[in-house]
Amino acid sequence: TQIIGEGLVSTFAIGSEGGAVTTSVQQGVSKAWFRTFFSSGTPTSRDSFNIASYVDVGTGEIDPTFTNAMNNDDYVCAGNCHSGNDVNVLIGNEASILTTKFRYVNYDNGTKTDTALGGIVAGDLA
Repeated sequence: TQIIGEGLVSTFAIGSEGGAVTTSVQQGVSKAWFRTFFSSGTPTSRDSFNIASYVDVGTGEIDPTFTNAMNNDDYVCAGNCHSGNDVNVLIGNEASILTTKFRYVNYDNGTKTDTALGGIVAGDLA
């Protein structure tokens, strides 16, 4: 494995296991992640990276706000909830995915519900 650095703001590439291709470290690293729990309907951070705050939009809906904005709104979010029930997690719609925040919606058997949540973001930082 070889790491190549260029200039003051380094661009790093790591060789694949077989050595045939390289992977950009900047592109392959998550740009934000979080883990929350709810206390009286208010989301509270257990731990996070590049998440400044949470806006409680309503039952089962929060907007994690980035500390450092994304470059555009073409990033990808993935999430899960930490509950033993039959739950579904959605990452908002196009209107709720902004460079500064995104919408996270949690359903339990078709009903929005507050529960422990986690998520990760991949894309380009500004």
